[in-house]
Amino acid sequence: MSSWISTKRPASREPALCRCRIGATLMTALTVAALSADAAPPCLAEGEPIQWIADYCMLTMETDDEIAVSGCIEAQAKIRFRNACASNTHFKKRMCERMIRNGTRTGTPQQCLNDPGFKGRTVAAGGVGA
Repeated sequence: MSSWISTKRPASREPALCRCRIGATLMTALTVAALSADAAPPCLAEGEPIQWIADYCMLTMETDDEIAVSGCIEAQAKIRFRNACASNTHFKKRMCERMIRNGTRTGTPQQCLNDPGFKGRTVAAGGVGA
């Protein structure tokens, strides 16, 4: 075999190739994560969780008296969710289901949930008494 043909890679080139592949993989992962965060859909129930809870309790107890629904609010506030959006969506969906069942709203719960205009007075006003 001729001395100018080598079947072995130079030792100094392998670590550089390895670092390059790791760097490229890391950059790809970071890019995907950033795009996923930017592409997250908006919440179907914007607002503060306590306001959605208050509206849900007022609807359930059929009163606008926040003192009368304080026990309901306290009990519902103990339920834990992943984040504020999950909490809001839960209570909005329950409100939708109740109103459809009572005949005060038409359509499906999903249509109601997708309606950005569907919200209780507390959420719409930005708080109780606001």
